[in-house]
Amino acid sequence: MCFAAPGSDECEAAWSEFRDHVQRRTSQPPYHIKLLLDRLESSRGNRDRADIVILDHGCGGGLTLFYLAILGYTNFWGLDVGGEFASRNAVAAENFGHDEDRLSVYDGKTIPLPDASVDVVFSQQVIEHVTDDALEAYYREEGRVLKPGGLAVHYVPHRLVPFDSHTGTWLIHYLPRPLYHRLAEWLGSPVPHHLHLRWPWVHRSLLQRHVGPVEDVTGSRFSIPPDEDNYDGPLRLRHLVSGLMNAPVVGRAAESVLTSLVMLETLTIRR
Repeated sequence: MCFAAPGSDECEAAWSEFRDHVQRRTSQPPYHIKLLLDRLESSRGNRDRADIVILDHGCGGGLTLFYLAILGYTNFWGLDVGGEFASRNAVAAENFGHDEDRLSVYDGKTIPLPDASVDVVFSQQVIEHVTDDALEAYYREEGRVLKPGGLAVHYVPHRLVPFDSHTGTWLIHYLPRPLYHRLAEWLGSPVPHHLHLRWPWVHRSLLQRHVGPVEDVTGSRFSIPPDEDNYDGPLRLRHLVSGLMNAPVVGRAAESVLTSLVMLETLTIRR
């Protein structure tokens, strides 16, 4: 989607193309968005989609929020620690009637929203980029802004996943961090300064402490074929894992083992 000035021919063409693409795929959205949509639909009950307040906690360029807004989830907020959102906010105001900026840069620690003001907060491959000094605040603030009964949905790469797509390396992140970083440098795949892979139980523990009971719903992802144009891991391995988890007889046993070795997906209801 465009970053050009709203109203320009370039912006109008890009926006129309994006909107039409979303509307054509209402029955078959990208798999990572389908999972989120399923959570939103099951949690909203009889409320109108536009009444559901959504926060993308680490929104990047905000495309997921725009995708959801085209489907009716227009009451959104997006935060990130960097980026330039002027053109995106102008597009949002023009198309969704927002009278204030909904995408913004924040300090990574304090969410600029009132207590108990959000129905659903989510992040998609963000938490591995949160620094150690901001990690506790990341979860504490989610618990603060979520309404009682609100939903937190997270997709988290972690250190038990054998292949790290950030560096394109296998297994070396299992090693103690100093050794892992030195070995990655030696292999020509240095660990980016913004990558902080952690063990999956760290994520679960912090969610439990600050938000509520954690449900691991990782296995549900493997009933949906990946969007191959945007998938950043080994596709053959992804299909193999999916096939094993969905296989008759052995599927449940395979799922119990393999879900700890793939990107974690958690669902938490604010207590």
